[in-house]
Amino acid sequence: MKKYIQTLVIVLGSVCLLVSCTETNTVISSVEKPVIEAFLAPGKPISLTLMTVIGYSESADAADSLSRPIDGQAIQIKVSDGSIFKLESVGEGRYVSKSTELVKFGLTYTLDFTYNGLPISATTEIPTRPTGFTLSKNFVNRTQINLGSGGFGGPGGFQEDRTPIEATWDNPNGEYHFIAFINTEANPESIVILPTDTTATNPFRFINRRFNNEPTTATVSNIQPQSFQYFGKHYAVLYRLNPDYAALYRSAGTTTQNISTPPTAITNGLGVFTGVNADTLLFTVNKY
Repeated sequence: MKKYIQTLVIVLGSVCLLVSCTETNTVISSVEKPVIEAFLAPGKPISLTLMTVIGYSESADAADSLSRPIDGQAIQIKVSDGSIFKLESVGEGRYVSKSTELVKFGLTYTLDFTYNGLPISATTEIPTRPTGFTLSKNFVNRTQINLGSGGFGGPGGFQEDRTPIEATWDNPNGEYHFIAFINTEANPESIVILPTDTTATNPFRFINRRFNNEPTTATVSNIQPQSFQYFGKHYAVLYRLNPDYAALYRSAGTTTQNISTPPTAITNGLGVFTGVNADTLLFTVNKY
């Protein structure tokens, strides 16, 4: 589940960027609102990250232009069964519950703490586990392409599998879902060997090494084989999400012309405090 949660938090970096770029007067300064990131998964302890907002500054080196961890806060999670999880601050802005304090499906979890004199709160429930998750195939063949010499690696790939992988699942209530493919190899081998040159003149220096799809309320999603960046075994993970995370994900592509702050369900804070659930299948990318 640790790798699953890492996939979900990719979007949180965009929260800080949106706040730092907005030019409206509705933005509360970085010393007032914390950014929270917590994904509650059944059967797992709670892990929460607490950071300052990236503040806007004319100077990239200014003290308020960086996001910094917030440690030492007294954070508790109140559970609808009457129990209270008191999170421990373990450094770098990270707070964790005891290993015996596990998230359970069917309960409500409420975040509660005070920061800079303001009460910070949020409430979430754990969605039901996805059902009916299937893939149209459990492997694809890819050809390795070497761009290390600065060229385009020749014609390799024309004989590889280019048929999309169709993922389907049940969704009678129109809930949000998100698919991630997570490489499980200890030392994964890259499908595209990139140039080692990282200078500004190298056109390949910004090639993205990961892929993901956005949350959807549909029951099907097509994944292109060319989206994979590594050979080997993968987890194909279907997440069922609460609407607050889906709204935050969509806001990552929003411009400063039509948004002042990212959407959030956290009172006096930013970010996400939400429950997730998932189902997992195995998938392999073969070297052709």
